[in-house]
Amino acid sequence: MFLRKLFSSDNKLTWVLVDLLIVIVGVYLAFMIQSGAEHRKDQREADKVLTALKYEMEFFRYRMYETSLGMQSMARELKESNEDGSYRNFSNFRFIEPQYDYQTISYALDLQNTSIVDFELYDALQTLFVEIKKIEHVERLLTETSRRYRSIPFALDAKSTEFQIIEMENRDNFNRFQTLINDRAEISARISKASASSLPLINQRLGTVKTRSIEKAIMREHLDIFENEEEAIAVGKKLFPHFEEKELLELYRGAKNAN
Repeated sequence: MFLRKLFSSDNKLTWVLVDLLIVIVGVYLAFMIQSGAEHRKDQREADKVLTALKYEMEFFRYRMYETSLGMQSMARELKESNEDGSYRNFSNFRFIEPQYDYQTISYALDLQNTSIVDFELYDALQTLFVEIKKIEHVERLLTETSRRYRSIPFALDAKSTEFQIIEMENRDNFNRFQTLINDRAEISARISKASASSLPLINQRLGTVKTRSIEKAIMREHLDIFENEEEAIAVGKKLFPHFEEKELLELYRGAKNAN
C-alpha cells in the first residue's frame, strides 16, 4: 500500500527525486568511465616516457663514463706533450651534430603531468639536461679550435716571421684544445653520475619486472657484436653488474642465434 502510494502518479515530488537520482547516478557513472579512461591513458603515457627515459639514461650512464676515461687519458698525453715543449696535430678532432639522443629527456621536462614526472624526477632530469648542453657547447668549441690548426710547410724557414706566427698560433690553440679536453672529461663524468642518480627514480616507477625486461633488451642489442663469450660477459658485467654470468651468457647466445 505504501509503495503504491509513494509511486503513484499523484506523488510528483517522488518522481522528481527519482529523476534526480537517475541523473546523479548517470553523471557519476560517466565520470567514473572518463576517469578510468584518463587513468589508462596516463598509464600508457607514463610507460612510454619512462621506458624511453630508461634507454637514454642507461646510454648516458655507461657511454659518458667511458668517454670520461678516454678524455682523461688524452688530457694526460696532451699535458706531457705540452711539458716537453711540443704540441700534437689536433686538426682532425671534430664532432658531427647531433651527437646525443636526448629527445625523451626534453619531452619529459616539458610534461605538465606531474603524475609522470614529479618534482624529484624533474630536478634530476634538469640537472642532466644542463650538463648535456654544456658538453655540446664544449664539443663545438673543440671542433672550432681543431679547425684553427695550421700546417707548417716543410720548406718554410724556422727562423722566418711566418713560421713563428704559425707556431705561436698553433701553440695558443693547442693550449685551448687541452683545456677543452679537460672540460669534456669533467662534464662527461658529471653526465654519467647524473644519469646514474636518475635511474633509481625511473626504475622505481617502472617496477622490477619492466626494468629487468628493458635491461635485457639493451643487453641483446649490444652483446651480439662481440666475437666470444668471455668478452661479451666482461662488457655485460660493466653495463649491468647485477646480472649474473649465466644470464649474460644466455642473452649473448640468444642474440647470436637471432642473427
